Amino acid sequence: MNGKTYTLLAVAVVMVVVAVFGVGVVHAYSIPPITYNGKYEWIAAAQVPGIYAPGTPVFNPYAPSNLIGKVKTYVPLAYYNPFIGQFYPVLARNWTIQVLPNGSGILTIYLRHNIYWFNGSAVMPFTAWDVYAQFYIGMKAFGWYVPFINQSLVDEDIRVLDNYTIQFLFQTWSPYIPYWLLTSWIDVPYPVWKPIVDKLKTITNVTQAMAFGSNNVTKFVAPYWGIGPYYMTYISSSSGTYMLDPMYYNGVPLLARWLEIFPLNSWNYYAPQIQILWLGGNAQDMAAFLAGKANTGLVGLSLQQVGTLNKSGILSMLSPDFSAFGITFNPNYYPWNIPEVRKALCYAINKTAVAAAWGLFVPDPYPELVPPYLVDTFPPDVQKYLIPCHYNSAKATEILESLGFKKINGYWYTPNGTKLTLDVIGPAGFTDWMTQTSEAVEQLQAFGIDAKLIGQEVSTYWGTTIPNSQYEAADEWLGGFTDT
Repeated sequence: MNGKTYTLLAVAVVMVVVAVFGVGVVHAYSIPPITYNGKYEWIAAAQVPGIYAPGTPVFNPYAPSNLIGKVKTYVPLAYYNPFIGQFYPVLARNWTIQVLPNGSGILTIYLRHNIYWFNGSAVMPFTAWDVYAQFYIGMKAFGWYVPFINQSLVDEDIRVLDNYTIQFLFQTWSPYIPYWLLTSWIDVPYPVWKPIVDKLKTITNVTQAMAFGSNNVTKFVAPYWGIGPYYMTYISSSSGTYMLDPMYYNGVPLLARWLEIFPLNSWNYYAPQIQILWLGGNAQDMAAFLAGKANTGLVGLSLQQVGTLNKSGILSMLSPDFSAFGITFNPNYYPWNIPEVRKALCYAINKTAVAAAWGLFVPDPYPELVPPYLVDTFPPDVQKYLIPCHYNSAKATEILESLGFKKINGYWYTPNGTKLTLDVIGPAGFTDWMTQTSEAVEQLQAFGIDAKLIGQEVSTYWGTTIPNSQYEAADEWLGGFTDT
């Protein structure tokens, strides 16, 4: 799995799935249209801000506070449609899988030709070496895909066969590897990262390679390069501007090539420029819609907020979202490093009431990142591990008592006699998240855990707290499919 999110996802207790009523796609059609060169310009309100500091590793995907996921001017090797179970090749044109008798597997990827990186003033050809750099660094210095690949063998197990063919050998094959690897954005141009790759090649000890990753790779200040139909022209902590690629740049096909890859597109119907406003929360986004400063956005709104927008003449459409909102626990804190303790909390929270706090109707009883309506799509050997924890305070009590916890004067105490407390941190501008989390925290208080909700300034939350794991428990949006 892509190492950027693996450790976080492994310890989550999911509270609520936001289904049909969860995400509002807002289009402010009633305000005067915002145009650029005579065409409708998209100005999108987004909830999550980013801290942009020039001269820092914001375009380094291995840095905890990078803005790669915010800039989004990248494409994957392939897109995957989970509804029809099909891939759509993008940077890759094809791939083959060979599963060997000993349980290992070989994934060979054949890349498209004539694709280029672009930063607005220069181009670089995209080759297999870019894919090599991305996964070589991730696997050797950060443990991506362990235990499927042996870190000590990465130098042998990733092979560039030619400029447009790359091969991976996994000591333990999993049928999920292609879904994880092929849908990864490629955001590491080899010419920029070659010094890092060359240094890692001289390190043969896994511990030393990971130390180099933590101490050196994460601090590398990479310049911006995009690879996709749009490139970034401006970025700040509050907004970003993106421009459609020129058809050709100094004779090199840019948009002309993307039109071949994406023949069905809507780029030419709208202005070539897109602006994204990182406003900090759904309340701020809503204010921008009402003030005519934004004309589209993908935000979580309550039914009351949707009604307010609709009464103001602004179209707010509700769309399904196959992901889950919940609380994630940091396993570096005792006693949340004990799976059974986290399991007890899953039983202690009435997830139906949590969902209802924001007008939602589809709670998720699974502690894994699995929306309940997708469980039947998993193979039987996976389903056996998906055990729901429906609200059952007696079961939660039984689990804690079996571990030596004691309830004294209405509060739980750990086996060593310490009062059981829990600080849950949430992004203050996200009223949908904070409302539901407040309900969950109140339930934990009633159950006997001295819990409190701490609202944190949004840019600090996303820029520092979450990427650096500076939390005991925190709100998170987990397991989403909407970006793929």
